[in-house]
Amino acid sequence: MPRYLLILGGADLDKRSGDPDFRARMLERYSVWMRGLEARGQLVESLKLYDQTGRRLTVRGGEVIDGPFIESKDAVGGLFVVDAASLDEATEAARSCPVIELQNGWVEVRVIEMSRASVPAVPATPA
Repeated sequence: MPRYLLILGGADLDKRSGDPDFRARMLERYSVWMRGLEARGQLVESLKLYDQTGRRLTVRGGEVIDGPFIESKDAVGGLFVVDAASLDEATEAARSCPVIELQNGWVEVRVIEMSRASVPAVPATPA
């Protein structure tokens, strides 16, 4: 089954808001969403990225430098790898992600190109 990467970002409302009710509500919504992915056999892996920690490298004048840094509306906060039969199915799974409605963020859905080394060999069928 094809694999898809759900890239979550741009959340302008999150656990740093200082509202303990919001934080609890957000964590519960993510738990429910992830349990749904698991129940449908779609969740392969999830990764939460540390907030405001990391580097972005760019080339300026032939030299690799740190920065310029991305704006928070473009920042990636987490990644999910899901199994889905199609891009439409993966998009439907992403549609209910809490980052969209609850945090005013976005989800980018990308097809993962599997390398030959990671694709299981299919045994030859006798002629």
